[in-house]
Amino acid sequence: MSEHECSIIEIPDDKIVDWIIGSLTDVDANPTPQQSSAAKIPRLSRSIVSEKLDYDKYFVPQAVSIGPYYFGQPKLQMMQKRKPFYTMRLLSGNKETLRSLYNKLAEPDMLKDLRSFYEENSTSKYCDKVFTKMMLLDSCFLLYYINPVKGGDSFHWFIESGEEHCFVRQDLFLLQNQIPFKLLRLVASLADICDLYRIYRFIFDYQPAVFRRDADKLARSLESELIGIEPDHLLQLLHRARAPSYRSYKGPMNAAKEYYNNNSKTISFPTANQLLDVWIRFQPSETISLGHCDFSKYWCGFSDVVRLPPISLSTTFKPKLLNLIAYETCSDKEAWVTSYVCLLHSLIRNLEDVKVLRKAGVLESHLGTDNEVLDFLSEIATDLVPRNSSTYTDLKDKIQGHYEDWSDTSIFELRHEYRKSPWKYISLLGAFLALFLTDVQTYFTVWSRN
Repeated sequence: MSEHECSIIEIPDDKIVDWIIGSLTDVDANPTPQQSSAAKIPRLSRSIVSEKLDYDKYFVPQAVSIGPYYFGQPKLQMMQKRKPFYTMRLLSGNKETLRSLYNKLAEPDMLKDLRSFYEENSTSKYCDKVFTKMMLLDSCFLLYYINPVKGGDSFHWFIESGEEHCFVRQDLFLLQNQIPFKLLRLVASLADICDLYRIYRFIFDYQPAVFRRDADKLARSLESELIGIEPDHLLQLLHRARAPSYRSYKGPMNAAKEYYNNNSKTISFPTANQLLDVWIRFQPSETISLGHCDFSKYWCGFSDVVRLPPISLSTTFKPKLLNLIAYETCSDKEAWVTSYVCLLHSLIRNLEDVKVLRKAGVLESHLGTDNEVLDFLSEIATDLVPRNSSTYTDLKDKIQGHYEDWSDTSIFELRHEYRKSPWKYISLLGAFLALFLTDVQTYFTVWSRN
């Protein structure tokens, strides 16, 4: 039986519910071996993941499979069996809409396009009928999860525990667990069930609190920015939410600088706590873009400010962060996330550095202790090397230059001693003041006699 003969285009009215609830078992007996290709939704090689990281924990779905790579995994069958129910809930039980969606996705050109998003031959073991049903159920599941059903309950009423909900939310942003974004747009349009704005809004529900307050505004901005440059999948949409605009970015990148490439000078980059000794303060950027890092001078160098985009660290965000880094590793896109994590790692070497950036609002931590933040960044960034070493070069140059100008001065030593032991510094200052007043008193005593 050929692939196209395997597709079922016409579904009788009295069989459609049985069909959508039925199991997906039509798999070719002799699947074609997988071949590597530059797929928009690639498979991850374990070799690109640090040995310190648990591959199965951070890159493999725990509750739900989306797309072909983990389809049929035994541990994911509970949610797989619920997908037909979620699909019919999303479509309000409309069989005609279900049939129209299936027929559209089963068109030969559409199937060819959808299969092309995945690595070559990775979908060949699924005949057209199975692949079409997979794409239909997965897209409806994702839309149902994100969008409340008109006049009904949302997905969250039909899960068994908060942990299950957490795993589902995590699985939707795994690189190997994606479906084409154009499929979501098509299904949403044909079913007339949602405004894609809700998907953009969903992205900002899990950003730092300072941006969640403006989630509606940010979602509308992202929606307008993506006109004509549709993302490949949901994870790429999350990446674009934090990366600078592909059209308008004019940030601090200067490849001509040589300080921080692989052959840069050996002087170590100052940490966040050390920079306080040279009157550099940290503030969160007013924009979510990772490209908007800024160094501003005030008061002749005595009150300089480094503005960095805030980032929220939590156990649920860690898989997203690692998969964003994996996405950048597998694509030709600018590695903003990788470079920013490396920048933070260069600023943070001990607990005092964590405290400085946390109090400044650059780090929003839900990990419990500063030790956990330090371990979090260390685990992710220790073996991490950004593909483009010129990212943030200008910012690093300005910080390094300022630090070197001040670090060998007596004022720096006084500032350092004050921050290390304020009472000792105040006592020393008091002694100097007492000595000065004694000298003044002696001066006036001698001159008054004359």
